[in-house]
Amino acid sequence: MKPQIKKRIESIRKDRQHGATWLTEKALEILRDICDIYYAHDRQEDFIKEIAEAVVAIITARPSMVSIANFSTQFLEEVQAGASGSRSTIKLKKRAYAIVTRLLELNAKSTALLCKKAYPVIKNRSIVMTCSYSDTVCTVLEYACSRGKDFKVLAIQSLFNNISYGEITAERLKKSNIVCRIIPDSQIAWHVARADMTILGADAICWQGWLLNGTPSHKLANLSNMRNIPVYVICSKSKFDPRGFLAGIIEPEPGFDKVPLKLINSIISEAEIYRPDQIYDLTNDDIFRSRRVRVD
Repeated sequence: MKPQIKKRIESIRKDRQHGATWLTEKALEILRDICDIYYAHDRQEDFIKEIAEAVVAIITARPSMVSIANFSTQFLEEVQAGASGSRSTIKLKKRAYAIVTRLLELNAKSTALLCKKAYPVIKNRSIVMTCSYSDTVCTVLEYACSRGKDFKVLAIQSLFNNISYGEITAERLKKSNIVCRIIPDSQIAWHVARADMTILGADAICWQGWLLNGTPSHKLANLSNMRNIPVYVICSKSKFDPRGFLAGIIEPEPGFDKVPLKLINSIISEAEIYRPDQIYDLTNDDIFRSRRVRVD
């Protein structure tokens, strides 16, 4: 790989300020730029090899964020499928650029659709509890506020490696005039009873019966259940893991929690609102249902 590509993948690995949706966009932008950087190659095999190496490096950089793996793998598979139907390297690279552009649009569109699907769950004069930092959850809360919903947010401090992800959440929401109070990690049990609902994001929803999200998601979901407070997960379908990328994970990487799906009431995606048991019927085709690109 070119040094500039390695550097950008390394920046994804080190990033601890942004959520999975944003980082997925950055990963796809890297793959799109490879289509330009390696345009002068004459052999399809070289071009596909460069893409494959980049995809492996990107997935390895953030293994817990399954949307990165889903989108990157989908791109590689569609490019490989295109190579089998044409011997023209120029046409293949043209096709690859069109594919990654479509995937970027799909990633961006999913958040807009999620807002419309998820915001009705937030009721007027309600108190919403959340933890970690989720760009998707923040966007939905901002959208709900723009639609006239009046609510307050209790954001758990979510302290890890001297970074308070609750403070990141609060700073963002305050820009939209959303009242947000930060709750110390040690005081979750004292404050959870005040909430009307708990809303979590997700880095992955796994077929082994758990979801992956920033700490202390497990503790918050468990305490919410004990108080009969509904727990909603808001995430795009790209966070589902029908391919089994995370099937072998016994313990999540530091800073993440495995949350049993039995603690979740509903999973709200851009397509549907699922009960946790319904996800087992979904396939990779359900995630990338839109038509593939054809470039003549």
